[in-house]
Amino acid sequence: MEKRIAVVAGGAGGVGEGIVRALLRADYTVIVPSRSEHKLARLTEYVGDIPAGKLITYQGAMTDEANASAFSQYITKTFLSIDLVVASLGGWHQGYPIYNYPWSDWQRILNDNLTSHFLAIKTLVPLLNSQNGCYIHINGFSADEQYPMAGPVSMTAAAQKSLVLTLAKELQSSGIQVHELILGPMKTRDRLKHGHGQPDWFFPEEIGEYIVKIQASTKNEKNLHYLLSKKP
Repeated sequence: MEKRIAVVAGGAGGVGEGIVRALLRADYTVIVPSRSEHKLARLTEYVGDIPAGKLITYQGAMTDEANASAFSQYITKTFLSIDLVVASLGGWHQGYPIYNYPWSDWQRILNDNLTSHFLAIKTLVPLLNSQNGCYIHINGFSADEQYPMAGPVSMTAAAQKSLVLTLAKELQSSGIQVHELILGPMKTRDRLKHGHGQPDWFFPEEIGEYIVKIQASTKNEKNLHYLLSKKP
């Protein structure tokens, strides 16, 4: 209970798992919810070499209000409050022009890339320590760029950005920090496994290390961070 408590929504994903590793190294207790038992087992194995911190996995996803409410009750009962939330939710999809995008894909992208973030905010912000809690939203470069054949993803990324910047305004007078990280392509484990990756791309664990530094700061002067690629 003396450790800093973090929830990483999406912590079993390609970017999220690196963030989890960095938080464990910084001696956080990290709670990762996921609907996939396989992904949680894979994450547990991946961080098994880290002697610090503590990983707690929770099988269940914030895909609807009922699941979100159950997770909220679990957090409240177990920890009372949390110090850090990292929302690394959603995925990439492309292949159709907007006028021909399949309805089923549109609905899925809206749910996975936008509604999930709304539920994460609604569920987890009230659980943050009101004195020095921190909410970190992970977004992608498509929040600011139009990406042909991936219109719904670009649209939801832009909507995420608006949602989180509005949240920052709403919490400006509180003790809670709100930050958004705009990321470019990442050197995830799966990408590297298939031979994809550029020298100037970040590793997910580097993003986690940056988040640790943000959490350690008491300032909330700048809440939008662009981490598209490393400087040469």
